[in-house]
Amino acid sequence: MKRELYSLNEVLQPRSVAILGASRSPQKWGHVAARQLIEGGFEGDIYLVNPTVPEILGRPTYPSLRDVPEQVDLAVIATSFPHVPNAIEDCIARGVKGIVVITAGFSETGSEGRALEQELVARCREHGIRMIGSNCMGLYVRKSKLNALGMVFPMPSGPIGLVSQSGNLGMYFYAQAYLDGCGFTTFLSVGNSADVSFPECMQYLADDPETGVIAGYVEAIEEETLRQTTNEMHARGHYKPVVILLSGATEVGVRASLSHTGSRARVRPDSDKSLFASGVVRVLRSDELFPVAQALASQPTTPQGGRRIAIIGDGGGSSVASGDALVRAGLEVPILKQDTQQALRALMPSRATSTNPIDVAGAADEDPLSFAHLAEVCVQDPDVDGVVITGLFGGYRWLLSEDFGPREEAAAHALGELVRQYGKPILVQTIYARHDIPALRILREEGIPYYESVEITCRAMAALSEVGEFLASQKEPATSNASHL
Repeated sequence: MKRELYSLNEVLQPRSVAILGASRSPQKWGHVAARQLIEGGFEGDIYLVNPTVPEILGRPTYPSLRDVPEQVDLAVIATSFPHVPNAIEDCIARGVKGIVVITAGFSETGSEGRALEQELVARCREHGIRMIGSNCMGLYVRKSKLNALGMVFPMPSGPIGLVSQSGNLGMYFYAQAYLDGCGFTTFLSVGNSADVSFPECMQYLADDPETGVIAGYVEAIEEETLRQTTNEMHARGHYKPVVILLSGATEVGVRASLSHTGSRARVRPDSDKSLFASGVVRVLRSDELFPVAQALASQPTTPQGGRRIAIIGDGGGSSVASGDALVRAGLEVPILKQDTQQALRALMPSRATSTNPIDVAGAADEDPLSFAHLAEVCVQDPDVDGVVITGLFGGYRWLLSEDFGPREEAAAHALGELVRQYGKPILVQTIYARHDIPALRILREEGIPYYESVEITCRAMAALSEVGEFLASQKEPATSNASHL
């Protein structure tokens, strides 16, 4: 009798894990993942399977999964390709709930590999077993203390649930999170997605109370499937912002995805707006995915999806570049009304520009706290939906005097309070984004993302508008996700 499929929730909260293909070699995935699993504090039983060595990392090994004396819930297969079918049969015999297949060589290689992969999935499904992969890099689930990823540096914790078909891009997002100090609740590398799919992962993450935003790299999925999944999430009261890097903007990209994960994608040009107002944000560049997810996880959306943005800049060039980037991203930089301009002029030198973009013309050189005072005037204006601060924030203590440090830090705290008080997003672009500066650390603690790139900052603001528009269309007020940080 065919067994009902185990849920993804059951698979990702195992009481015991076995690594098939565990290795003594520190360079191999089977060693790194075993060490991460052990050192990560996984509270269940861990079994290392290797038929040729008696112990690994000070733990005894087992010749095969069938020799493990206790029940195994999750099996991670990192054996060589010829041994995978037998390893699957061992998993079936031992009644595991889920299998993660790290090994490559299946649908991404062509019709033979695809046929074998489909056969293995069918065998698993007969027994209710779920397969993640093949051709993937593992998984991380914070609430289960389950880290079975072959990466040596620590997994940063944060509000983002990530799903990636690509191992290399997954590592890139992982590295970005590590550098930015904002990370993940969950990291699912699904590779070929032979069984467990991106929409199913979306639903799992939507149900996870610790996840604030869902991010993903996907090579083949229909827009209608994404829209349907998002609508189901919303109907169940579990909607969370979704941002994806959807590959295949050219014939070359489609061809490459077929050889990468065996995904039969179709061309989606950069101009494709089919996901707009769907609750799914599509980014076009790999360096946009994680920054946009950060903004969606920590900032309120613009009110009712509004697109009117005020720019506060401490230099003409960055203000001009930000204005262009906001307009290209589909936002507006309107001339501010006279009452607002008058209030801004009272805070700046006479040579400053108050129309929008707002060029502070040295006001910050006298007092960096002026950034917060100017931002407050802007968010009080009902015709302003969000604020971008651009230029040198955080660097005044280096540029001019250490005496400015406390004022910049006070400004960072004040900006966070403005977001909480007025419910409008504030993003910061600064050339010092990659520097370890107290004022920037405070911005992060206050839930305000800061970026080095003007264009990425503006794309993140556009995403806050897109999701706000979707929420408004669903007759649900835009809310802040800042509690997830």
